[in-house]
Amino acid sequence: MSPRAAATERSSAVARVRETLLDRALVERLALTFRALGDPTRSRMVLALSIAELNVGELAEILGGSHSATSHQLRILRDLDIVHVRRLGKTQVYALNERAFGFCAPRTCHAWRQTLEIERPSEPGSTPGLGSRARVRTP
Repeated sequence: MSPRAAATERSSAVARVRETLLDRALVERLALTFRALGDPTRSRMVLALSIAELNVGELAEILGGSHSATSHQLRILRDLDIVHVRRLGKTQVYALNERAFGFCAPRTCHAWRQTLEIERPSEPGSTPGLGSRARVRTP
């Protein structure tokens, strides 16, 4: 690519970024989504739902919370379209909305797979469920 073509391409990319950042609704939605995912309980819910569809009772049991508190957290995720709910008989089953994550959906994104890699700890001091890269420092 010639220097002139590269400069034109860069200028076009900068214009696209500038235009995207002017979309206040998009930026606000992104901020709300990251704020929602910043909560450890909701992050655990997203992780759980990236593995399997679950109902409120199952999630509450897995997370060690009450049915009411779990429903409240799911409502926040549902309002942001991070999770979907569907009826299965008399039960409501929650599933992760992979499309809400765009290019980095939990089941397809390399960063998610790396971060959420679940393996048995192979070294003393490793934290279960966090993969081999997460270590607990011991004196």
